[in-house]
Amino acid sequence: MMPAMAPRPAGRPDALLAGAADPGPRAAASPAAVDHDANVAGALAIALADRIGDATAAAAGVEGVPAAALVALHEWASGKPIQALADGLRLSHSRTVRVIDRLQREGLAVRARDPGDRRSALVDLTPAGRDAARRTMAARADVLGHALAPLGPESRAALARIAEQMLEELTDGRRAARATCRLCDAHACGHHAGRCPVTRGADAAEEAGRSL
Repeated sequence: MMPAMAPRPAGRPDALLAGAADPGPRAAASPAAVDHDANVAGALAIALADRIGDATAAAAGVEGVPAAALVALHEWASGKPIQALADGLRLSHSRTVRVIDRLQREGLAVRARDPGDRRSALVDLTPAGRDAARRTMAARADVLGHALAPLGPESRAALARIAEQMLEELTDGRRAARATCRLCDAHACGHHAGRCPVTRGADAAEEAGRSL
């Protein structure tokens, strides 16, 4: 006869997620443990990233191509060297070239030689690519609108101020700015009016000589 299985220790995450009562503080907290506020902020970041990722991928409708490629080309990477887009997508140059190849096959992007450097290529969206980018940006906006809907105007403004402060501090250079803004609406953030906290962070990093 098989021996009976020992009961699960109280407080295991799977028991808590199933609705069991919290047995109380952990006897020995991990040195890497975070407090409640930090843990909730991290969970919110993942929840939003997952929902935005799913919605934008569905809206872009191009299998194997990051939705952010369309948005970045629409907002700030068009007419720039491929490496700028690679920075934004956090991909290698060769992987980004494959992404552009796929966009070209789908009729969403075109290449042209860089007049300043014949060895380089510049990328732009076709009209169909711009339409796909706008659909992708609208899908992201819908997710964010739904997430912010429970907040009143004052809470929403307070959250925006906190996010601006954190974004400015987290941005350590132009490459990081491109990655952070790969799905952003450049007009909504105030980039062209000097209001974008990510741009301000990148500018400050360059001035301090620590830009990447």
